[in-house]
Amino acid sequence: MLKKVLPVFLAVLLCSTAYTQTNTASSFYQSGIGFKNNNQLPEALAAFNKAVTLRKNFDSAYVEIGNLYAASSNWDNSIGFYKKALAINPVYTEALIGAGKIYRDAKQNLDSALYFYSAAAKTDSSIKEVFYALAWTYNAKKEYDKAIPNAIKALEIDNNYRPAYGELGHSYNASKKYAEAVEQFKKNLAVSKNDIAMLYAGYAYTELNNKEGALELYEELKKLNERMANNLKKKIDAMPGKD
Repeated sequence: MLKKVLPVFLAVLLCSTAYTQTNTASSFYQSGIGFKNNNQLPEALAAFNKAVTLRKNFDSAYVEIGNLYAASSNWDNSIGFYKKALAINPVYTEALIGAGKIYRDAKQNLDSALYFYSAAAKTDSSIKEVFYALAWTYNAKKEYDKAIPNAIKALEIDNNYRPAYGELGHSYNASKKYAEAVEQFKKNLAVSKNDIAMLYAGYAYTELNNKEGALELYEELKKLNERMANNLKKKIDAMPGKD
């Protein structure tokens, strides 16, 4: 009888131990979140480390540790913990974005940044910041034809997302695709009136030597942003063939 009962008892004991460790790991994780929200970062780090000690596959805790190291500019440790999370969950969007940001901004490794941002975009196509980051990175590599569709995608998510207009305007200007710029910014303006879209469209008109189109946008822009309108007017006044 004892031989039959003992394996069952051991199995129950092991399950109970595993459950207790998992439960405790979750408690440490929640404590870490509380410490982080109260800006008690050393205490948060200690709590998250206890959580991953008890649960080796605790991807969310690894990401939180990565975030804390990133906040203190400890880039190597931060990337290391993001990669630990991704080894468990390859489509963990926050870890992909975090790694991409470090490679882009801190390590200036643009190819690695593109790898992680592209993976994040495939995982979740609703995050405008990811497509903006892709556009920025491609612009930094002077790959303007690849930057343009990513900036447009960011604006499809949020037509008033100003950073994406900056990257899109830069891409069109650097590649001298002024006619394409006008057409694209017209599409954006059809969605919502936006001062920065008017400005970049106006700049494109000046490059195309279309003074009438530029002046029309200048008049519209004055109603929204007088400073931007004045900048556009300076470009118009500098156009060749001015009377």
